[in-house]
Amino acid sequence: MVLQVLGKTEVYMQLINKVLLLNKTAIVLVPEISLTPQMVDRFLARFGDIVAVLHSKLSLGERYDEWKKIKKGDAKIIIGARSAIFAPVSNLGIIIIDESHDSSYKSDMTPRYNAKDLARYICKNNNCVLLGGSATPDITDYYRAKNSEIELLKLNKRANNASLPEIEIVDLRYELAKRE
Repeated sequence: MVLQVLGKTEVYMQLINKVLLLNKTAIVLVPEISLTPQMVDRFLARFGDIVAVLHSKLSLGERYDEWKKIKKGDAKIIIGARSAIFAPVSNLGIIIIDESHDSSYKSDMTPRYNAKDLARYICKNNNCVLLGGSATPDITDYYRAKNSEIELLKLNKRANNASLPEIEIVDLRYELAKRE
């Protein structure tokens, strides 16, 4: 038997599939929608027209159409940047925050908010799962995990067993001293 190691996007999609089987909905937050067309394409290819995409690059009409699709319950998976946390979903089962270490989840414009904090609040009030995905978790989340406030799950191998890059630690003090 060959075991395939999954990448985090595949893990997200399998979790969402389980949520859909429970007749619940999902929100996937991404730091910047324009940087993630491959992820959106994979979700659309797997789940089809039950996916709604919300981001600032949509025209007002496109945004309204997506919002209406979500409100009517035709969209079961919402993918978007931080403002997608405000999507009018019902029967929420999971919120996934991709690249959860990214600072773009905080809005410095009025109204100021942190989508990660809102997601925690929404999940607590809706008794649903919150999953943050990151190869480099921020120090606050890592601290919470170390203190058992949240659970730390690890993907110890890369997708399809791709090799990890070779890493060399260099002490720059010695390197600079060599040049003198």
